[in-house]
Amino acid sequence: MNSKIFTSTPIWENGISLIRICTGIMIIMFGKEIFEEATMNDYIKFLTDVGFPAPRFMLTLAKLTELIGGVFLLAGLFTRIVVFPLMVTMLTIIWYMSEGNFFNGGTASTFFLLFLTLLFLGSGTFSLDYVLFDKEHKKK
Repeated sequence: MNSKIFTSTPIWENGISLIRICTGIMIIMFGKEIFEEATMNDYIKFLTDVGFPAPRFMLTLAKLTELIGGVFLLAGLFTRIVVFPLMVTMLTIIWYMSEGNFFNGGTASTFFLLFLTLLFLGSGTFSLDYVLFDKEHKKK
């Protein structure tokens, strides 16, 4: 047991799949706010107050990115591609809501780090990326 705890090797090889699935579900929850008119109006007011250009359009774009990107993450499809627009969305939120202070960005900073992790580690074995594109597992 100690040999697993004090090494850099993963305890569970499929752990990244669990992280991806949970992250996908959580970002979908934020993306579905696009269907909540009161919440959207509050966000639009905030974005207007801080001088964000085209606040309604950009908010809709961000929420669609979260919703659609979350679905792709949940399925593990095109994971490394999907995290880029999600990371840009999180950096934009950090810039405007935390005045560019990444370490004070709260949830957006946490999501950014999760997306960065998925960029580096991929989607894991329980994913459509693995089934469709991983040629190594097909050789076995």
